[in-house]
Amino acid sequence: LDFTHEGKSAFADSEVTRAICLLPVEDKIQKEKTSSWIPIFNNDRTVAMNWKNFKEKFMAHPVWKNDVGSIIRFGSVFGGSTDGAEFLKDLGLEEGMYKMSLEQYRDLRERAFDRYRLGAQVLEGNGVNPKPANQDKMEAEFISKKYGGEIREAFNILGAYPEQDRACRHTVAAAVIQSLMQEVGQPVPKEMTILSKAVSELPTSEEWDEMFKNPGPAAWPDPFTFSPEQYDLEVKK
Repeated sequence: LDFTHEGKSAFADSEVTRAICLLPVEDKIQKEKTSSWIPIFNNDRTVAMNWKNFKEKFMAHPVWKNDVGSIIRFGSVFGGSTDGAEFLKDLGLEEGMYKMSLEQYRDLRERAFDRYRLGAQVLEGNGVNPKPANQDKMEAEFISKKYGGEIREAFNILGAYPEQDRACRHTVAAAVIQSLMQEVGQPVPKEMTILSKAVSELPTSEEWDEMFKNPGPAAWPDPFTFSPEQYDLEVKK
């Protein structure tokens, strides 16, 4: 709340004008493996209750009741380091964070979010963006059969392909900062969820403004309209 940028602050006349509570999305679609198998992180039995108590305390506070406060929810978070666009070198944590789970597959997924999934979806309330029931079938029938498995993998990191319930840490942090910087009176959802989509740049201030005004999930792409040549992808004959 002490953040100041270009003369703007979360305080006005010693009163708080912006207060944001960060909470995880409830009822996630994809159940991510926790770190509870590492003894020092084994707190699974209390984590849900801790989040519940935290939310209730915030919603009982005057900043929430007086419309000063808002809630930003986030999906399962990945990334947050520097293995991506050049500007991340000034923002990201040390690359050692990619290995914090001690699992190689997780390391690769963390990096993929910093490289390919910096784009944002802003959903109103506590929400997710479920994949259409036939999405995987269409991708398998058209892209996998016509172009092969490698092109299908590329399809999932191109063209603003949305996440169902996951987010890049950089994207969530950018949403918080952009919310704090909104002028009093500018529309910001009282409660919103931040998820990622496949774009290799963070949203601009103008794009954040538009998403705050008109929140909603990103559209799922139609595999039958996909052309590898549009993205300069080489197709094996």
